Amino acid sequence: MESKTGSVLSLIGGILWLVISIALIVAALVAVIMSADSESNGIILGVILLVIGVLFVIYGALGVKAGKWMKEKSTVKKGGLTALIVGILGLNILTIIGGILGLADSKKG
Repeated sequence: MESKTGSVLSLIGGILWLVISIALIVAALVAVIMSADSESNGIILGVILLVIGVLFVIYGALGVKAGKWMKEKSTVKKGGLTALIVGILGLNILTIIGGILGLADSKKG
C-alpha cells in the first residue's frame, strides 16, 4: 500500500530544504562578494554557508526522491526509510514524520 500522507510530507520537507539551501547559497555568495575588498572573515563565513547550502540541496533532493518512492507500492519501505534517515540527518521534522508514516504504511500492505 502506498503512503500518500507520508509522501506529501516528505515532498514538502524536501522542497522546503531546497528553498532554504538556495537562500543559504545566495547568502554565501553575498558574504564572499562583500568581503572581497576588506580583510574580514566573510570568506570563511561564505564557505561555511556554501557547504551547508550544498548539504541541504542533497538532503532536499533525497527528501523529494523519498516522497516519490512512497507513491509506489513496491518502493514504499525504501522511501520511508530514506525519508527517515534524511530527516534525522537534516533535522527536518516534516521529513521525519513522512518517513515514519511511510514505514507504517509499508507494513499494512
